[in-house]
Amino acid sequence: MTDDWGFYERRENSERLRILVNVGYKDRAPLAEYGELLSVTINLYAIMRNSRSKQEVVTQLEKTEASLENWLSSHSKALYVGRINTVNRLEFFYYVNRNHHDDVKFREWIKRQWDFRVADYVKPDPEWSFYRYLLPDTLEQLYVHNAQMVYALIHKGDDIKQPREVYHWLKLKQAEDRLAVESALQALGYRIERDKEGEPDSAYPFPLVISRYDNVMLDTVNERVRELYRLLVGVDGRYEGWGSAMRLKGASKMKYGLRKWRAVLEAIIKRIWPFHHKR
Repeated sequence: MTDDWGFYERRENSERLRILVNVGYKDRAPLAEYGELLSVTINLYAIMRNSRSKQEVVTQLEKTEASLENWLSSHSKALYVGRINTVNRLEFFYYVNRNHHDDVKFREWIKRQWDFRVADYVKPDPEWSFYRYLLPDTLEQLYVHNAQMVYALIHKGDDIKQPREVYHWLKLKQAEDRLAVESALQALGYRIERDKEGEPDSAYPFPLVISRYDNVMLDTVNERVRELYRLLVGVDGRYEGWGSAMRLKGASKMKYGLRKWRAVLEAIIKRIWPFHHKR
């Protein structure tokens, strides 16, 4: 089984959940021999209180996650399926086989390993219902792709805080729906790109390309995708994706030409986004 991790955010009961899930188990779950869910929760207040900077907190949590995964995989043969991060807690989720996992030994290791508060529990979940809860729905799958694209841009030197023209590709089933959507989009501050060529298909023969002057920070992109997705659901339309030219930071501009970086961006988008993009 190949790991296939996706990150997205979900709001539940006014709480903001940052969810990382291994969707690589999606087509195989549930695994009969792993019928119990193990939860390990870390209280973040203690770590933040004892750290001098945000970077120290991140470093500590990365080390914690790695050591936890190493111990559980080697001693309990546990399967790491996801984690949830909130303002005050970080919770890791594994599926274990009771014949391999020893609660006493695990808790003894925790006490030796860390001096901050850690809580754990194991409960039956033979249907992997909690894993199903972690999996992204249709809109959240778009958030997963947003995160992949934004992180790829950051890695390549993009200053994601800089505004630029961001293009969105939409498809609709009826010509009258496209006209109605155009009016709603203009009211929301989008520009209809008449000269941009969309790609019709048999199910959605009326494409629409729009743009808006925005930054490409993850919160911004998610907000735009959310409002477009909800608008299209009302007319049985489909959201296809987004793209933009890069805005490099100063050092990156000096080192590389913009033409090269635009080619890199298009290659990244083609690789990690499931729909064809045209500018």
